[in-house]
Amino acid sequence: MGKAVTQATLIKDIMSTPAINVCLTHTVRQIIKLVKKHNVTGFPVVDINGKLIGVVSTLDLITEAALGKLHTKLGELPITIKIEKEVVKLNQYATVKDAMALFIKHRIGRIVIIDDHDKLCGIVSRKDLINFFINKYDLE
Repeated sequence: MGKAVTQATLIKDIMSTPAINVCLTHTVRQIIKLVKKHNVTGFPVVDINGKLIGVVSTLDLITEAALGKLHTKLGELPITIKIEKEVVKLNQYATVKDAMALFIKHRIGRIVIIDDHDKLCGIVSRKDLINFFINKYDLE
C-alpha cells in the first residue's frame, strides 16, 4: 500500500489479497486455526466450484457459543452452523469512498472484493481502511 493515494483511490489498491477463503467442509476448529495463523476475523465462504456463497466471522462463532448452540464438540462442527448468506461485496474498481459508505450502512467488518466476472479477488476489512487513512494522512 505504499502507492500515493488520491481522492479516488480504488479499493483494489488497499484490499488484502489473496483473500483467504474457506468452504463448507471446514470445521470450527479449522476456522479458529486460520484466525490465529492469519490474524483475521472473517473469511469468504465458497462452494466446491469456488463461487462465493457467504461469509463466516469470529463474531458469528462467538454469538453461537453465547447462545449455547456450540457444545463440547465445538471443533468438529462444520461452519454451516453460522454463515451470513447476504454478502456485502464491491467490484475491485470501486472507490474507497464506496467502501466507507457500505461499512457505515451495513455495520460490517469486511467487504468481499470481486472482479468483473464476480470472482473473489480480495477482501477489505475495517483494519485495511484504518491503515489506508494512517498512510494517507501520515498518522504513524
